[in-house]
Amino acid sequence: MTQHYGATYRGKHISVNCTQQRDGDVICTVSIDGDDYPSLRGNPFGSLASAQVAGAGFARAMIDTQLDNDLTEHRGYFIRVTSSEQRDGSWMGHYQLHRNDNPVAFRRVTCDDFRGNSQVEAEAYAIAMACQAVDADIAAGKL
Repeated sequence: MTQHYGATYRGKHISVNCTQQRDGDVICTVSIDGDDYPSLRGNPFGSLASAQVAGAGFARAMIDTQLDNDLTEHRGYFIRVTSSEQRDGSWMGHYQLHRNDNPVAFRRVTCDDFRGNSQVEAEAYAIAMACQAVDADIAAGKL
């Protein structure tokens, strides 16, 4: 049995399709304006309601990422980067990791092993470090 949920958010069409498996689990797929986003975390879900809420939340976070350009998505996790200028004029990057649309970060890291010459350089390094950390944690089975 497949349930479809559709909505419009910030001018983009969200489509959440949930299929209930024979064992009771619910598999959720998300598309935004016809483009599929397979990296939703939490599949399979225990109920239809939780799958739809997670799928719609993930889609809203993806749209915010695309339009606001303040987050980066990597393998289903969202990375928010910032930087701060140091006393010597260099820049240090920081990142936060978020699941789906959860505004509370589950990890906050300061990349103090690298000092960039600009804000952009420090934030690019922070994104690269966050992607490596997510990849390593997924490979180790921690995420």
